[in-house]
Amino acid sequence: MKTTKRLWIAVICVILSVSGFAQSRTGYFNDNLHLSNRLNPAVLPTAGYLSMPVLGMIDLGLSTDFKNISALVDAVSTDEGILENDDFYNSLKNDNQIDLDLKMDILSFGWWKGKNFWSVNVGLKLNAGASLPKSLLDFARESALYDEGSTNTIPNANIENVTMKMKGYTDIGIGYSRRINDKFTVGGRAKVLLGWANVDLGVDNFELDLSDLPSNPDNPSSWDPNRTYRGHTAAQAHVRTSYKGGGLEFNPDGSVKEFALDGFGVAGYGVGFDLGITYMPINRLTLSAAVQDLGFIKWQKGSTSMATADHNEDIVVNIDNYEDYLSDDVFDLDKYELKEEESKGYSTGLGTTLMVGGEYRLGLKEQFSVGALYTTRFAELRNVSTFSAVAGYVPASVFNASLSYTYMQYTGSVIGGLIKLGSAFIGADYAFAGPQASYNFYIGMSFKIGERSGDR
Repeated sequence: MKTTKRLWIAVICVILSVSGFAQSRTGYFNDNLHLSNRLNPAVLPTAGYLSMPVLGMIDLGLSTDFKNISALVDAVSTDEGILENDDFYNSLKNDNQIDLDLKMDILSFGWWKGKNFWSVNVGLKLNAGASLPKSLLDFARESALYDEGSTNTIPNANIENVTMKMKGYTDIGIGYSRRINDKFTVGGRAKVLLGWANVDLGVDNFELDLSDLPSNPDNPSSWDPNRTYRGHTAAQAHVRTSYKGGGLEFNPDGSVKEFALDGFGVAGYGVGFDLGITYMPINRLTLSAAVQDLGFIKWQKGSTSMATADHNEDIVVNIDNYEDYLSDDVFDLDKYELKEEESKGYSTGLGTTLMVGGEYRLGLKEQFSVGALYTTRFAELRNVSTFSAVAGYVPASVFNASLSYTYMQYTGSVIGGLIKLGSAFIGADYAFAGPQASYNFYIGMSFKIGERSGDR
């Protein structure tokens, strides 16, 4: 079952090793960046562009309740017993959340055609989230301490609401933007989606009671041959994977054998849309709104594997099988006694984002920008809202710079910065005060193609 454990490890390590809510808020009001048109297709860029292949835009974001992220990676992937560290353990919450977004442009370009702006992009997206209750980590900690002999207390479990989700797909989009009149611009982007992986792991409930075992079960003489030792176990859990050429594999009795990665291909198809509008009620003031990633992916039955557990039973424990229950590997799917279910197709959403903003330009050439932006992201496990104040120096020149302050729901205060130098830009956001750790990093490069016709 070590291969099945890799399924859990892969989800956690992907979530934790990338440095959720990658939306590049600091660059939203800078129309010298093609990034702004990607966030709101109604924002008209100052020029056409051709992005650097692969490096055109990379946007990575992570928010998590785990302040010591590297310690958790070590705990899951190397079994070094980091949960035995009291400082790390005491920092855990009852429900520890992780949210991740990764966006990458493989190729994108845009051009002006009269008063119309067109764009094409091919990109990769990864959305992931996890909810790890402290009860799960309690059991792992107690089991590890018992296994190494630091305690004689036999661990029992009462775990609820473990969730891990991950979705990866490619989007191929074509965008169109147009100024309607002196006050309004509109834009939209239609996308074909090619899903290559979707994982949904959940443990609604897991109970294990081994209080009837002898205090030192490793010693054969501690077992009374004249009595029967009993315990209790219960589990309600599920796992669903959609992966072309792999996924869950099963034993003849229907139990999970392993999680295999034997190939790569398209496991689902879908469509998506981005929509935007801007309105200039007075000179220099622009109000805007956008919706990103409206749509769905339909995952194919032939690429989907499913298993569930739903049992509640008393067990007989003896010297030959007790170690199966005492294992400290909480990520071993054998522990939950999952059985194969008939696979079927299903649909998932994309993680829609709503953005509403207002910007005012200052200076003789409107080279200074101040703005406010509200966003709500409907993420994998919970919705996340933010409010940002952004100020920037954004002339149509080689050098631009912006700063932002954001209050992010669940996370707290976040400071961000962005610099554009020539054809390249780089930006980052960092949570400096609040209950969560939060990081966002983005970088990109594009080359100018033609100027925008008409005034801003």
